[in-house]
Amino acid sequence: MNQIGTTIAHLRKNLNMSQRDFEHIKQSTIANIEAHNRLPRIDTFLELISELNVNLDEFMFILNGYAYDERTTLFKDIRAMRHSLYAKENINLKLRLENYIQTNPRDLFIQDLRVILESYIKISESDTYEIDSIESFAIYDRIEDQKVWTYEQIYVMSKLFYVFPEKRALQMIERINIEFEKYQTYENTLGTLIAFLLNAGGYRISKKLYNEALPLVEKARDLSSQADNLVTMSFANAEIAKIKYANDEKEDAQILINNAVTILSLGEKQLLADDINNSWNKFLKEKVLN
Repeated sequence: MNQIGTTIAHLRKNLNMSQRDFEHIKQSTIANIEAHNRLPRIDTFLELISELNVNLDEFMFILNGYAYDERTTLFKDIRAMRHSLYAKENINLKLRLENYIQTNPRDLFIQDLRVILESYIKISESDTYEIDSIESFAIYDRIEDQKVWTYEQIYVMSKLFYVFPEKRALQMIERINIEFEKYQTYENTLGTLIAFLLNAGGYRISKKLYNEALPLVEKARDLSSQADNLVTMSFANAEIAKIKYANDEKEDAQILINNAVTILSLGEKQLLADDINNSWNKFLKEKVLN
């Protein structure tokens, strides 16, 4: 990783700027920063990168040698794992998380991501959300009383609420919904929001709270359509099918399931298509038994 001063000098020279060309920062300040004699104050740093025509995210990307740092990369890779079915295949990702934690033991967020991955693995292996996860309870106890949650904390809570007892889980869903409202325009949150809505809707369906589940999965379907995400739209329609079946709209429900499976199969997502089929058959069996 380059130093801040080296990256500033690199960007300045690329723009054919001299150290005196900054409008609001003294030449002596720039010289000291580039010589690594001092670090800029936050306000100075933000003004500086603004005059260099880059935002903070891109500056850090360049600082790291035109690559994301390991922490950011780990988060991106966890987010890319859209379904718990893929968790057990990510042995390498689990090792990377563990290695990062060994050298950065105070990074609570990455520790939380490891708990999420381990929970996904348990869910995939047991085919149920009802798993034991002492670590998840510890995370909730740490975060729940904060008046404001950061996006990282919202993400963590949105991935763990379903392992808690019903009353507590439903309370968490309401709180997560409220916290998400603040981050509607924040970058790269749409996929996380859709996944949360699907999980929250699916959880309520599992508790037979069909009317409460419907607006959640419909919103997930609509957002997926806007984002042209056929995978999450198919899963949303599969959840809507369960609600329709419970409301005695059985023919419409089966059409939705057939369409979802066909779309995923044609898109070479057979593992996910099979998951929808298996979940649907399990749902039908439980309805017959009840």
